Amino acid sequence: MSDVLHDKLQALDASQARAVLEALLRAYTQPVFGALPKSELEVAMLHALQTVGLLPAQPTLYELIATLRVTRPKARALLYALELRRSDAGSLDARLKALLREPLLLKNGELFGLEIENPLLADHLKARLQALGHASDGSFSATLVTLKAEALAALLVSCLGEEDQERARKALVKAGAPDRSLQGLLVGALKKLGSKLAGEAGSAVTGAFGDKLSDYLGPLLDVALKPLGDTLGKLLK
Repeated sequence: MSDVLHDKLQALDASQARAVLEALLRAYTQPVFGALPKSELEVAMLHALQTVGLLPAQPTLYELIATLRVTRPKARALLYALELRRSDAGSLDARLKALLREPLLLKNGELFGLEIENPLLADHLKARLQALGHASDGSFSATLVTLKAEALAALLVSCLGEEDQERARKALVKAGAPDRSLQGLLVGALKKLGSKLAGEAGSAVTGAFGDKLSDYLGPLLDVALKPLGDTLGKLLK
């Protein structure tokens, strides 16, 4: 890393270099010299490495591991600390919705596994599910949150406002789906999709599943009524 860091520093102009140094010195001397906890100093260093271009604005776990030469648990802790200081509930909700629009989903029996590398976003998802009255399981993998179709359906519905929920429900019913609640319709659709797409892929666990599922979830989360009727609506006839 030292050679790359040297090159990045050489590429900085004087004002950029002063800004990086000032940020580090301010962090280390506030509130008094040397009082900054080690975890906060590490976050300050991460910001500095991002500023000089050694790390991207939103680094992945692997980028932290490869660049900093740290273990995976350490990289997760650093990423969690970094995200905790720059993310709020609104931004996490937006990122969760974007993730659900094009999910990396695995299917194992009746359970769906949602791959989430960002540890703070994973915790945010679990809190959302708990608030909706559903449990999730992350014991199998630190980056894989498993949940039932009922929980995934409730999560999807919660990403829409009340008016959009009703518009989506009516579009599905108009396309031939039973006249039920949107959540009930989504539970049925997810169960059908789980069997259909996993069967097409020839495996219960496959990245292709998430790729195909996005064709159905994108129109729902965007409340694109005609594509929604053409996909989920026809599936539920």
